[in-house]
Amino acid sequence: MSVKDDRIFEIQRGTAPAWPSLLMAFIKEGRTGMRDKAQALTDALFSLEEPWRGRFLDLVANLATSWAWDGQPPTRKQVTNWLGTDLELYREMKLLLDAWHRPKK
Repeated sequence: MSVKDDRIFEIQRGTAPAWPSLLMAFIKEGRTGMRDKAQALTDALFSLEEPWRGRFLDLVANLATSWAWDGQPPTRKQVTNWLGTDLELYREMKLLLDAWHRPKK
């Protein structure tokens, strides 16, 4: 791609940059990896003993829905979807769970 002036770009015919396919492969791999991480975190949350499982799941549901959750326990699929599509939510819950499991000093 060459620049003719500040507003016009000229694209050479017959050559296609490799980065779009590499970018798509990276995004696809990232989504797959994130889905696996979200599933693992969901499993960890559902493996907690009560009352902590309910408290963590309630927090995930409320954060994911901007505190509009109806109070019903979310399903594994819902939690996995929320954690897999909201990186900030995933990070927050991962940090909380890691802190919860950290041994007391």
